[in-house]
Amino acid sequence: MNILKTIAEAKRAEVNAMKALVAERELEERAEQAERRNNSIKGSILSTPGGIIAEFKRRSPSKGEISPMANPEIVGEYARAGAAASSVLTDTRFFGGSLADLALARKVAPQLPLLRKDFTVDPYQIYQARIAGADAILLIAAILSAHEIAEFTEIAHRFSLEVLLELHDPSEINKISFDVDLIGVNNRDLRNFATNLGASVNLASQLPPEAVKIAESGITSPDDIVRLRQAGFNGFLIGEAFMSTPNPAQTLKQFINDSI
Repeated sequence: MNILKTIAEAKRAEVNAMKALVAERELEERAEQAERRNNSIKGSILSTPGGIIAEFKRRSPSKGEISPMANPEIVGEYARAGAAASSVLTDTRFFGGSLADLALARKVAPQLPLLRKDFTVDPYQIYQARIAGADAILLIAAILSAHEIAEFTEIAHRFSLEVLLELHDPSEINKISFDVDLIGVNNRDLRNFATNLGASVNLASQLPPEAVKIAESGITSPDDIVRLRQAGFNGFLIGEAFMSTPNPAQTLKQFINDSI
């Protein structure tokens, strides 16, 4: 079973249902009026020791419940512990998140760059991200065409949002839009959720040399960060290794101290 395909299909149905409640043009107008900040994930990754995007999530299809009662105030603790940015899962059905989590994270960490982590399949979700206070969105190459990636990137930039384009397979390199802000490599195959840290290492040399590169998923220790940094990565998106511990922010701080 292709889990990524299942999630993407469910997301398209979800977005269509939301459009029936709030028209797309109305939401776009709200996004145009929403407050814009100058919190750059790209800039923070390149200037913050550790370069870690600390993720807030409660569960995942691959691991089940991770921290089901977690509060987004953890994002404020991440900021104080030295995170370069934070990623907030907003998918409800599969990850137990919501846009309300992102909005609360924005309140508790007003200066920390925030990534809306979701399965973006429609511009509607970009408008939502702006309204909820995100600084960046995720685009997953495996569920989007090259044309959609270029179009969504243009829309995101119009709303002062950066774009993290996620790849997993070398066949997706030809989908890279020249103006995406960051390129991520997911060590977890979202089709079946198998994890292989070597995916980032093997793909790193094939990415544009000027790209700001982010390694995602499967990072379980500071040694993994050191290995990936040596392979050419600038940033590291880590969630489960923090959220599965009693004190995610303290674990983040330890990862930073032990990897720089």
